[in-house]
Amino acid sequence: MSTRVPIRWLGAGTAAALLLGLTACGPSQTASYEVTKDDKNAADVILKNQPESPYWFPDDLLTWTPKADKDLTWNKSVVPLAKRVADKAIKPSNGTQNDKTKVMAISIMNSSTSGNAPRGLNSADANTFAYWQYVDELVYWGGSAGEGIIVPPTPDVTDEAHRNGVPVLGTVFFPQDSSGGKTEWLRTFLKQDADGTFPMADKLIEVAKTYGFDGWFLNPETEGLEEGSGTPLAAKDAKAMQGFMEYYKSRASKMRIVYYDSMTKDGTVDWQNALTDENKMFMVDDKGKPVSDEMFLNFWWTEDELADQDLLKSSADKARELGVDPYSLYAGVDVQANGVYTPVRWDLFAGKDGKTHTSLGLYCPNWAYTDAKSLDEFHENEASLWVNADHDPTATPKRTDRTDWTGVSTYVKENSAITALPFVTNFNTGSGYNFFRDGERISQMDWNNRAVADILPTYQWTVRDGKGNSLNPSYDYTNGWYGGDSVKLSGKLAKGSQSTIDLFAADAAVTGSTTMSVTIKATAKTDLVARLAFSDGSTADIKGDKAVGEDWTQVTFKLKGQDGKRLARISLGLSAKDDASGYALHLGNLTMRDGKPADAGSVSDLKVTDAEFDDDQMYAGARLTWKSDGKADRYEVYRVNQDKSRAFLGVTNVTNFYVNALHRHDKTNRTEFMVVPVNVDGDQGESASAVMQWPDNSKPKAAMSASRTLVTPGSTVTFTSESSQNTGSVTWSLPGSDKENAKGESVEATYDKEGVYDVTVTAKNKSGTNRQTYKGAIVVSSKAPADLTLLSQGAHAEATAFTNGNEAPAMAVDGDVKKKWCATGEAPYELVIDLGAERTVSQVDIAHAHAGGEDAGMNTKKYSLAVSEDGTDYTTVREVKNSSADDTSDTFAPVNARYVKLTVTQGTQGAETTARIYEVQVLGSSDPLI
Repeated sequence: MSTRVPIRWLGAGTAAALLLGLTACGPSQTASYEVTKDDKNAADVILKNQPESPYWFPDDLLTWTPKADKDLTWNKSVVPLAKRVADKAIKPSNGTQNDKTKVMAISIMNSSTSGNAPRGLNSADANTFAYWQYVDELVYWGGSAGEGIIVPPTPDVTDEAHRNGVPVLGTVFFPQDSSGGKTEWLRTFLKQDADGTFPMADKLIEVAKTYGFDGWFLNPETEGLEEGSGTPLAAKDAKAMQGFMEYYKSRASKMRIVYYDSMTKDGTVDWQNALTDENKMFMVDDKGKPVSDEMFLNFWWTEDELADQDLLKSSADKARELGVDPYSLYAGVDVQANGVYTPVRWDLFAGKDGKTHTSLGLYCPNWAYTDAKSLDEFHENEASLWVNADHDPTATPKRTDRTDWTGVSTYVKENSAITALPFVTNFNTGSGYNFFRDGERISQMDWNNRAVADILPTYQWTVRDGKGNSLNPSYDYTNGWYGGDSVKLSGKLAKGSQSTIDLFAADAAVTGSTTMSVTIKATAKTDLVARLAFSDGSTADIKGDKAVGEDWTQVTFKLKGQDGKRLARISLGLSAKDDASGYALHLGNLTMRDGKPADAGSVSDLKVTDAEFDDDQMYAGARLTWKSDGKADRYEVYRVNQDKSRAFLGVTNVTNFYVNALHRHDKTNRTEFMVVPVNVDGDQGESASAVMQWPDNSKPKAAMSASRTLVTPGSTVTFTSESSQNTGSVTWSLPGSDKENAKGESVEATYDKEGVYDVTVTAKNKSGTNRQTYKGAIVVSSKAPADLTLLSQGAHAEATAFTNGNEAPAMAVDGDVKKKWCATGEAPYELVIDLGAERTVSQVDIAHAHAGGEDAGMNTKKYSLAVSEDGTDYTTVREVKNSSADDTSDTFAPVNARYVKLTVTQGTQGAETTARIYEVQVLGSSDPLI
């Protein structure tokens, strides 16, 4: 039974253009919401029309143009880089923080280089980073020899970072030779034309300007070689790299470029772990002219064996000698594997006076996300990594050893992008297991979209408890005002005793008409006080206009008498009217503004520009686009049901949306979509609708698989239906077995006599019947091996493509599931295994990407198997159209063959096509039995 949630509706209808028809949104005063249910099966459904963020090899980027980029509008960042509060305007939280020390985070924001949706999908599994206040620059880390080595950030990351005043850089990654690096990639990248231009530098600038991010991080770890000689090119490469960066800055002076301490002046890859004479040419040239903006120093400065060199102090000294700001150097710390358990020689990072020598560079702080098993654990990890073990930036770090993790907040001061009003936050982290609107749950579908994440509290967390009080702050994903979560304070309060939570740093002008409001609920009657600090050193405690109870309540505070001041800090005081144990308060919204919000405006011309369906036509992927009058802060996307209730599908900050894995929801063969504009306060404007038609899939399709097809007499075979999802019942015809006829999704049958037997499976529903007969599906022979023989290990293998010698076809049949055959380029890719002689083949087992340790999204989705006696004429024996498994085992009617061909049609779960096959095992009989 559907759950309906009545919520106020402020929009009136307009006619909209549709893909397959016209409809209009009728005027309405209220809207009824059907709570969207989570569909776990949808996680395995990724259709080819899903927009994908780009990545390139050098040759590919040289041919890229914005006009030819079909996903361009999906991948543009639309949030400008926000101004941040001046360093001096924010007071330190503790005695060791300073204004000069900056942080560069080199973070894996998505699990792979390829297959990334521009603004999230219906999954809560995303690195929704929450500590932007400690980051001055984010490097979107990506690139691999198998996918692409030039990787711009996805727009959801750029949008969120920019909202917090943090610039974002893409990555250019030249892998080491052992990781598949190719000298020709470096050659193409550094090529200079006769007129002095560097074509690749121009492309990098064009990409960054087109997609709306702020520059590039260069990581050159491929050593160039003289062609055909194996001899390093020495200084030629280094000089070309220096010239490349100088040219880049001459063409785009405000666009950042960061150099990683890898290549030295003689062109070899030799990490210095410091700024030295060996790598200074990548910071300044011989005349002292800047070459790059910053340098990320390699990690080994913190190793004990290098401690006596005091590399960071010497780097700072060298920087000053060269006229370079020492804080444009970032001391690298690799936390990818061990996070807060990473030993760091902090005594080498900061001098005895507590002042740091350089800035701090964190490599893979995404450890907090990858190490966690839940969103709650993710936030616990982040607080320990970025703040300290106490999760309180005002606390003195507890250190038992000089290498213990102290937390970034020990050295780095918080910052803020709140420099003007209005300021509105719903404390929305950008993902969740639910979606809330006006405090009501309208969806139970997992989701993520970092582009709509709010500015989160600057101080995570600073709570000052009054006598008898004890409150613990956290994010709560089971309650929210708007989005996926709220801030929760839980614990106990003593009657009349006040606790204060510091929330935001700011530097914004207020007037006598400025108001602050919070939307909040609590398990006990609670009085609230807005505790505000101003830049002139004054403070104000302003009582709320009402108390808070169990229902969501908006409490308002008027800033009369504060005209002309600049707001510096926002805190909230709370006290219970009676003793409250087991106390919980949820903070859902905080708003500060002068005057009233602008209306949400309208959208029009909603279109379904592309729709694709899975093989069973039970799921759809739909691209929606629309026009906006530009007034909206964001847009909510709904499915309109037959009873006119609305089912939430997602929220976005741009005028397009991809509906991912939409389940067929009724028998009308049509879906009506609605897009609703929303302002910063969550008020809705005038909507538009469009209709998508589904193909008719009322009749079932019969299919089956068998546990084994080549067996000895007396063997039992399990048959499993693989019929379409709309199948009502399944029946079997199994001649030659102990069950001539059977019913059910899965049946077992025993074959006692030798022979070759057909299998027929019949799928039936109210709309019809479909029957499929598999000729010669089961071969029963006394000569068949009791356990099928592995025929392919060590066999000769060839492929139509492979990335490099370390990922060659032979790796697919070497028996080592840690090595792979990897192919890039244009699919399909073919791998042919020569068994050396004719054999009887009946089964092929394959280990895909996740079985070898890569992300499950890289598992092969579509592939086929074919066999041949002569290597010329092939017969397809198995076709798989929708797999997501780590390991697959495909059986088929036994056949004599010498050659087995695997064809990968779609190499990943997303749009990216790269094939990653860690092992192929062809099984059957060494002797031909057919």
